[in-house]
Amino acid sequence: AWAGGGEVVRLRAKRALVGAGARVLFYPTLLYNVLRNQFEAEFRWWDRVDQCILLGAVPFPSDVPRLKQLGVQGVVTLNEPYETLVPMSLYQTHGIDHLVIATRDYLFAPSLEDICRAIDFIHRNASQGGTTYVHCKAGRGRSTTIVLCYLIKYRSMTPEAALDHVRSIRPRVLLAPSQWQGCY
Repeated sequence: AWAGGGEVVRLRAKRALVGAGARVLFYPTLLYNVLRNQFEAEFRWWDRVDQCILLGAVPFPSDVPRLKQLGVQGVVTLNEPYETLVPMSLYQTHGIDHLVIATRDYLFAPSLEDICRAIDFIHRNASQGGTTYVHCKAGRGRSTTIVLCYLIKYRSMTPEAALDHVRSIRPRVLLAPSQWQGCY
């Protein structure tokens, strides 16, 4: 029984350590992404994956009107509260539904239940002709997991084909092993 208890303690310690590191690194890595977006043409803040999905980085309040112009009717946020820059009330003001699935950065994936909630949310918006903006901090890991799962379920793609498709549009996507496993 203790061996299992030791594993639980190790997992909790790892989660706490990664969480502390993610908090410390949030603003420096956000600044890095903003600067790359300003100086590298191919480093876009978001990319259109298909007619109903935009995949990208954490939006700023000033991005919300532009997202609305792009047909965004829903936003899936995979950030923890300290990583969220747009208040829910601003989305509401623009008539945009908002689903928050707090997911720790770097090594973690949304739960199966949360993946299902997110892809059903995207599908509901798509069924009404709307686009959903799916984001995490950089639009590389957590949000990509959701987009891949959507493509697998609703576009009948294999996980590999979905990843190839998304990478052809957004080459910097990078999944942690747990995020890739979430696609199966």
